[in-house]
Amino acid sequence: MINVKYTIIIPHKDSFDLLLKLLKSIPASDSYQVIIVDDNSEFQEKEKLKNNVFNKNVKILYNNNSEGAGKARNIGLKEAKGKWVLFADADDFFSENIETLLEKHFESSSDIIYFGTTSNYIDNGKIAYRHERYMKLVNDFIKDKSKEDALKYFYTPPWSKMIRRKVIEENNIKFDEIITSNDIYFSLKSAFFAKSISASKGVLYNITMTHGSLTNSISLNHFDTRLNAALRANKFLCSINKRKYQQSVLYFLAKSYMFGIKYVITVCAKLLKNRSNLFIGMNKIFKIKKVLNQRENKVYLKNKS
Repeated sequence: MINVKYTIIIPHKDSFDLLLKLLKSIPASDSYQVIIVDDNSEFQEKEKLKNNVFNKNVKILYNNNSEGAGKARNIGLKEAKGKWVLFADADDFFSENIETLLEKHFESSSDIIYFGTTSNYIDNGKIAYRHERYMKLVNDFIKDKSKEDALKYFYTPPWSKMIRRKVIEENNIKFDEIITSNDIYFSLKSAFFAKSISASKGVLYNITMTHGSLTNSISLNHFDTRLNAALRANKFLCSINKRKYQQSVLYFLAKSYMFGIKYVITVCAKLLKNRSNLFIGMNKIFKIKKVLNQRENKVYLKNKS
């Protein structure tokens, strides 16, 4: 591919039908290199991938071990050829304005361009809440450039942003190869090494969510991995003098009781060791039920890990 402008990397696992919807939202042009990395899907789903006729700009890679989206994205990065790299989840999709938005910023001198995003429930198409935080970060920065660090260090998902591939490669930035929260450190390091950023409130990306019963049944491994990722992110932010953008650890402290008193002690020990600031996120105490419900949507966590 000698004319590649954009590389879009998509980790995939057992969501073939939704993947097709995502691919339909991506231009079938040689300017777009589309890399799908299958994370050891079930046999029938993998067969669908193998038997489907994709556009010539689509490349399928297979990881025969279930190692998560972080590993899949790292595999995809090794094959990236575009000047700009974008990421998408297999069950989301791009807006109809993708070509216009990307072309407008192709010659940008910025290293990262953040775009607007929206979200909806996949079962009824109604607007969801997942995009609100990130849309606000973009709009706030556009109105007030002093909000640059808030955009850079609070916008941790990899989607709906365009990252200069040179920045990723020259600084050896990779995703954590863990079961969840694999994108936080990647996004923080990309933002840190970006010499300049810009933003567009134009909506590039649509996040899909599934209505599911809320549950308190979260696995210890999943929970502990998220905690460790948050602590690592906070340690990095402290090391670059961006302490005010640390993630709140109150959620982990509040929910650690689910795994017994020994684990509560373990969490407290981790927080003390990392000198975690318990006052961060204190404003969420008054709406704790909503915060916990959003974090514990079992179907959403499964789809987006």
